[in-house]
Formats: sequence, structure tokens, C-alpha cells
Amino acid sequence: MNLLCRILLCFLICNSATVGEDRKKTVIVVDATNKNVLFAENPDAKKHPASLTKMMTVYILLEAIKNKKITFGTKFKVSKLASRQMPSKIGLKIGEKISVLDIIKMLMVKSANDAAVVAAEGLSGSVSNFCKLMNRKAVQIGMKNTHFENPSGVPNPKQISTARDLVKLGMAAYRDFPQYWYLFSLKSFQYNKTQYDTHCKILRWYKGADGAKTGYVNASGFNLFVTASKYNKAGRKKRLFVVVMGRDSPKIRDLYTAQLMDKYLKSFTVSSPKTDIKTARNKLLEQVSKSEMLDQVIHEEEEILVSDITKSENISKDYLDELYKVDEEVIEAEEEFLVKPAKVKKDKKQIKSP
Repeated sequence: MNLLCRILLCFLICNSATVGEDRKKTVIVVDATNKNVLFAENPDAKKHPASLTKMMTVYILLEAIKNKKITFGTKFKVSKLASRQMPSKIGLKIGEKISVLDIIKMLMVKSANDAAVVAAEGLSGSVSNFCKLMNRKAVQIGMKNTHFENPSGVPNPKQISTARDLVKLGMAAYRDFPQYWYLFSLKSFQYNKTQYDTHCKILRWYKGADGAKTGYVNASGFNLFVTASKYNKAGRKKRLFVVVMGRDSPKIRDLYTAQLMDKYLKSFTVSSPKTDIKTARNKLLEQVSKSEMLDQVIHEEEEILVSDITKSENISKDYLDELYKVDEEVIEAEEEFLVKPAKVKKDKKQIKSP
């Protein structure tokens, strides 16, 4: 990525608040056994859910299957509107017919915005009708501070949710569709002879994680829903549901989430890097300009978190560094940022190539 692109990306990330949202993180950790909230930080702050929205889209599809309105083999046609969706997307063609099973895989693994519109139009006739279903279901689930305007999570100032609401959604999906939960833990799938790998990299390395969904738009930062379970010495299983929103990079988000899960799934706790991170951030604020600050703060925070996680999970630092070296969420986010400025548009090919 050239210098101009990096400066633009940093500027947009540092100046992206909309409809009262800010980039401070919101977090909630819930014990599945007794529904107790084990940890929370700003859990009711209204945020853009980004692609965590697609969990509701999948929920609606699975409910329609459960109620025998459709099957996994039912095929929906790709419209012009679906084909024109912004990344992340599969690149579906107008008139193409996609099975519901493939649509769900596209939503969960590739986080495909075009597939989300295909689902909405195929099941309800239009995006607006589908969103009525989404909002009705949100009320039924108990999501008190959530409103959906689209089925994908593409930027819309009226599309809001909270960490508390989104963890309720994830828990409801796990409760209501246990037989289909494997769809929330897919690491890859094939479509038209092309393999697509999951954006949810925490599924690849965190022991016990068996369901996850990532999300990103400029206004929200990097979001994550994940659930994981482990056993104690007596053989008792403990499951956690976690939502983390508003982090500055996929790697920081995932490492921080893993640290939280380690704290409540193990007999020992992982020391919190909060004080160290705050000190490092304040020091950097005094020493560097805003455009330089983001990369340095992220690097500092990653080093602290990697140190803790590699000790507790027996994960190689080199493995984590390589896994997050090229991240599809970042690449697609950059494409979103750079789609309008004419002078930068020439560099899109350069950005797509790691």
C-alpha cells in the first residue's frame, strides 16, 4: 500500500464517528449455563453492528427452514440490486440461482453482502419486507436497542445495535438451531470451484471456539461475536458467549477476546494489559502525529496481547503473526474507503494484492 493510501486509511479510521457513535470498545461476556454476565464494558452503547447483522439474516433463514417454508435446497435468484452490493461479496451474477445452503455459507464464511440481498429478496420479496422480519424477531429475542435497515450490515446510520443485544442474538441462534450450529463454525466452503476461507480467524486457533462472526464498517471498528466451551477436571462443560465491538484491528480484537475467554474458562486468569496499553497510548499521543499514531499503538497493543495469549494457549507468535499478516477484513475495508476518491482509485489493484 502506498503512503497516500495509508494516510487516507488512518485519517478515515481516526475520524469516522457517525450518529453519535464513537470508537470506544464495547464488550460483554455471558456464561451460557446461568445467563450471568461475567464481564461488561459499555454493553448498551449503540453501535453499528456491521456484518454481525448477518447472524440475524441467517437466523431468519434457519427459522424458515424449521417452519418448512423453504429447504436448504431452495434456490433464490440474484437480482440487479444484489449484484451491485459493495464488498465483501462473492460477485454473484444477475439471474444466477443460489441454494439457501450456499447462501448461508456465503454469509457466515465470506460475509457476502450480495448473498444477504439474495436471501432477503428470495424469502420476503424485497429487502424492506425482510427487514420487517428482522426487526420483529429482534423484539421477540429481547434485543431492546437494535434496529435493522438492511440484511448485510453495509453502512446505514439507522442500523444500530449493542453488544448486549448481539450476544442475545447469538445465544438465541445457538439455542434454537443446535442441529445447524456447524454452519456458524465453518472455516471454508467451495462455490463454483473456488474455495473461500473464513474471516473469523479466531476459529482457527482458539481452543474450544465453535462459532463466530466478524464485522467491520468504518463507523464501528472491528466487531466480533464468538462462543467457546471447555471442560473442567470434573468433566463439567462451561460455555461462554462474547461480543467485542469497536477495536482498531482484527488481530487486537481477536487477541483481546481470547484473553477474556481464557480468564473465565480456565482455573487461572490472564493478567490484563489495560494499564500497559493506556500508558503506551498516552505516551504515543505525546510523541507522534495522528497519522502515525494508529500503526504504532496497534503494534504496541498487539505485542502485549500476543505475549499473554501465546503463554496461555501454547500458540506460536510466528503462527499468529502469519495468520493475521494479510486480513481480508482490512483489504475489503480499504476497498470501501478508496472507492470514491478519484486520485486514489488508480491504486485499487495495488491494494488488492497483498
